[in-house]
Amino acid sequence: MHYKSTVHIHPPSPWSRWLLLPLLALMLLLTACGGSGDSSKSDDQARATVLVYVVGSDLEDEADMATGNLEEMMKVGSSQDVNIIVETGGADKDGWRTVKRQKVLKGSMEVIADEGVQRMTDPDNLQKFIEWGVEAYPAKSYHLVFWNHGGGPLGGFGGDRNFPGTGTMSMPQIVQALEGAKQSTGATFDLVGFDACLMASAEVAYMLSPYAHYLVASQEIEPGPGWDWTSYLNHVVGDSGSTAVSAGKVIADAYMAKTASLQSNFATLSVTDLSKSAALIESVDVIARAIVEKLNTGTAAQQYSAWADLAYVRRVTHDFQTSWMFGNMFDLVDLTDFVTKAPVGMFDYTPEQVEAVQNAMNEAIVYNRHGKELHAASGQTLYMPLVSAQPEYGAAHLRLHSALDIPQGLKDLVRRYIELAASPDLPKPSLGTLEKTGDTAYAQLNNPGFAALEYANLWNNENPNIPQHLAVKPLDGSVPAGVGQDDKAYLAARPYDGWFRLPSAVGDSVLVSVLPDDTPRMAAGYAMYTVPVFAVDEDEDNEPGGRINGESGVLLVEYNEDDATAAKTYRVVGFLAGNGSSPLASRADPSVLKQGQKFHPLVLTDGEWLPDLSRTIIGFDAGDDDTPQDQWWQLQPATSHELCGSDCGFSFGIVDYQGKMTM
Repeated sequence: MHYKSTVHIHPPSPWSRWLLLPLLALMLLLTACGGSGDSSKSDDQARATVLVYVVGSDLEDEADMATGNLEEMMKVGSSQDVNIIVETGGADKDGWRTVKRQKVLKGSMEVIADEGVQRMTDPDNLQKFIEWGVEAYPAKSYHLVFWNHGGGPLGGFGGDRNFPGTGTMSMPQIVQALEGAKQSTGATFDLVGFDACLMASAEVAYMLSPYAHYLVASQEIEPGPGWDWTSYLNHVVGDSGSTAVSAGKVIADAYMAKTASLQSNFATLSVTDLSKSAALIESVDVIARAIVEKLNTGTAAQQYSAWADLAYVRRVTHDFQTSWMFGNMFDLVDLTDFVTKAPVGMFDYTPEQVEAVQNAMNEAIVYNRHGKELHAASGQTLYMPLVSAQPEYGAAHLRLHSALDIPQGLKDLVRRYIELAASPDLPKPSLGTLEKTGDTAYAQLNNPGFAALEYANLWNNENPNIPQHLAVKPLDGSVPAGVGQDDKAYLAARPYDGWFRLPSAVGDSVLVSVLPDDTPRMAAGYAMYTVPVFAVDEDEDNEPGGRINGESGVLLVEYNEDDATAAKTYRVVGFLAGNGSSPLASRADPSVLKQGQKFHPLVLTDGEWLPDLSRTIIGFDAGDDDTPQDQWWQLQPATSHELCGSDCGFSFGIVDYQGKMTM
């Protein structure tokens, strides 16, 4: 399955001038144009014009995703009262290499103009489309929907495959286009939507608020098939009482039904009242200013300590498309979860100020839907660096964030966090001498407040000069009695057991690494772990001894412990692809597992996860929630003796808040 993507801040992944109308008609159109909702609009105008900006990109030239959504639109088509107008381009395939303006009819598309070769991520192109659409199809209400990849407030929107290396359309550029169109036509939009990933953010909403009344967008990535366009347009065309809010609710409900049919449990979609976005972001700005004050107060040691507190809060906040393992640096946190996560007194803001954010969020989010695995998604995200604060990336992200038109306190928060993260004097976590008592290994952890993750390593020391790393597992031990009474921090684990194999439908079970999920989800009632794997793409030609096509990612593992029996189960529930460093987030929702899928385990080699092609896992069907427990695809426990005999070695590992691993 392909997915609509999101935008990162690394090297960008490769991914209309028509207006000839008779003078009289032009004069009539110009006098009819005005802001959306203008009571002076003529009764003979259309009730609504829906403008859709479709950048085909890889979604179209590799998977026909845009064509699929256009076909959904054609099931409805324009009417006498509603115009459905699209601009298409940006895919490297026939019919998509030039920019076309088209009217969606029932069962067909009418090409109004072919604008030739144009870059769809050029804000001038977007502005001209809006101006043309408003002037050629005046209406009492306007909708504008962006279709393609999305990357949140820093990543922006879109990737034109016909102009490789040109990057995305940033949020400041989108605002530039909307401002230009507003100046020339006076038009604003009742609804702006993103059928794209990660665009339901507080920054995006605030920047769009002068140009639209409501925003429909997703906090999360969107599965490739995107919205249910038939349901959305049926409502707008068929219901004369349709409003932006009612349309937004239909979009959200139909989208959730569509993603559920794809067995996606991680979808989100929210409807935001943009007239409330200023109050919301200003209430968050109050929190940001208080945190910045703490980061600037006292000695350097005190400032570093405050930074570590903030890094911890950021680390445990529910976030989206953020992973040290796969270089996902979108760093979007759930806004409500972030401001409520810190213990009272950690920073110098008050419970009343937190409550003000919650109240403002409740006012701004008029409708919010999310899958069952994201029960706490509040409707909007906020950029807060974690992975993107790494020294080699922080400056680039800071430049992008500084360009956003948002309150200064939020800018200062990101700037100060990245500044302290880059300081050579920032304390680093380190490990003391490894000790063993009975079946437990332990070691002192120095500067524990600066450690983000801790884990245990299994090695094969058959060749002591080149030890082979075998697997990783979470810490699973308790410090022996008498240790740790000196107020120092210790790590503990069981070196001889607690390792894991994954059964294969064909052949022997395979040793795998098991990690805490470093992309926190919001599901209640169970813990989530991940198994790093390389998923083989069986649809591609994979020649023996040649390049293997596929993608790295993780198997998601649900951990349950029965309170009555203490029985533990580790159920494999899906595969989640890693997006790497693309500025566009892939529409990569966890995919359903099927019998016969082929995986290779990933092994940590010199700090990088690489596939071990000598070992293959043939997957089982994971089933659904109604599948009996004895039919679950589960991890199996293993001992070190079974895995490497007397040649086994053991060590602890840590990851700091910049993602640096120490083993």
